[in-house]
Amino acid sequence: MTTIGGEPATGTTARAAGYAHAAAWLLGLAAGWGAAPEVGDTPARIATAYADRPVQAVVQALLVHGVAAAGLVVVGSGLLDRARRTGNAAARPAGRAGVVAGALAFLQLVLELIAIPGADPASPGRTGTLFEVVQRVDGAKMLALAVLAAAACAASRHGALLRRRELVTGWALAATITVSGIGYLLLSTALAPAAFISLPLLLIWIAALGAALRRCP
Repeated sequence: MTTIGGEPATGTTARAAGYAHAAAWLLGLAAGWGAAPEVGDTPARIATAYADRPVQAVVQALLVHGVAAAGLVVVGSGLLDRARRTGNAAARPAGRAGVVAGALAFLQLVLELIAIPGADPASPGRTGTLFEVVQRVDGAKMLALAVLAAAACAASRHGALLRRRELVTGWALAATITVSGIGYLLLSTALAPAAFISLPLLLIWIAALGAALRRCP
């Protein structure tokens, strides 16, 4: 296997992808502050938010559902590579879930790039519908991320990949992002706010997972 500085190239790439995932999310949140609608908003409010700040909304979408999604795919692929090399069967569903989560994020990006430029507050129905689809896809993505976290933690039961604090964070992520995932899938304003807990855990844990793939090739 090709190495970089004595480390497997896949591990080095996964670590960079984990950090890039967190950075893209943070930059996306900053860029789109106040420009993104929320679950439960009316179609008129959604269309108005997009129409008022389309550039901010597009930049956020590109970062959060483009760059960050690519990071997820790379980390998921790193887990699949590890499963092939080590024979750790539990790492395989984790890797697949990471790739699926990245693919769902890319789907969100495509839908947003259709919805944002076409937003018209005078005729908000289409934009509102697309926004709701994006949120439901987000819910499915969160559930895939819950599988990623739980399966990766299960694959590390004997400390082969993740350290104790990373396991604790991973299980906490799996629990909280399941709740927020169901909330987004059902467009539930009662459950969706769990993302305020699951998102920070996600950013920390994906970065730690990428680093672990380099640390434990």
